Amino acid sequence: MTDDEDKFLSEKYSEYRNSLRESEACTEFMPYGWFKPPETIRLDTEFGRQQMIYRDVADDAARDLANGINHLINLTRRLDAWHKVIAKLDVHGKSDILHEFVQDLASTALLKPYTLKARFYFAVAHLSHQANSTSQGVDWSDDFVTLPEDWRINEEAAVRLARPWRSWKKLIKALNTVDMRDYKTATDDFRSKHTHRFTPQVELGITQMVKRLPSKPGGKPYYGVGGSEPIQLEILVREVKGQCVRLSKCYSTFRMLVAEQSEALFGTACEASS
Repeated sequence: MTDDEDKFLSEKYSEYRNSLRESEACTEFMPYGWFKPPETIRLDTEFGRQQMIYRDVADDAARDLANGINHLINLTRRLDAWHKVIAKLDVHGKSDILHEFVQDLASTALLKPYTLKARFYFAVAHLSHQANSTSQGVDWSDDFVTLPEDWRINEEAAVRLARPWRSWKKLIKALNTVDMRDYKTATDDFRSKHTHRFTPQVELGITQMVKRLPSKPGGKPYYGVGGSEPIQLEILVREVKGQCVRLSKCYSTFRMLVAEQSEALFGTACEASS
């Protein structure tokens, strides 16, 4: 890298920092410290073991989900600031900035809605399994049929375990707005292509020049030439901001589920007043 390139990147990073200071978060950051279980749990009581496990899993989930969503909110601020910087540059300048600063941020931001949605399912499955002990009595069983091993926990497991809880209907409704068809279409199905095919580029660059496509329903395949256009940074930022808003709704309804379950398990909602 030459001295001129170093100077250019340093100047643009300074512009980015100025732009970042002027940017605002697309939604409020997720709160911390709201889950307040009893300080003392007796393991010799009827649900003592379930209370201990629920307390620790809920504490982890509350913090991890808040960290993940807040990280995504901050990523949108950073990408928005970079968009304002590169909008004034020629192709060569944009290419340098994208390679040095933007591509990795963009990839992380585009992948994160799917990741966070899966984490919600993971947390909900574990918490609901423990809370279900209060209603199922002697029929409650802690085995890998009822709650699968961690690596097998998915939406299906979360739905099955959380279904008895009133708040679950609101949470699954909110989760069903995250990483859905509208987002996948607007971002050229980035997650699937990044994981299983060739990674789409951001702002500049064509990928997958040759594609194998069906000629018609049930017809023979043919090969098309033309490639996939890059995802424009402006569109990326807009779409990920929308995902942040939807994920914040998921978090607020997740808190409602935890309050309902902890009231059944602990006799109190275990949530600090707002």
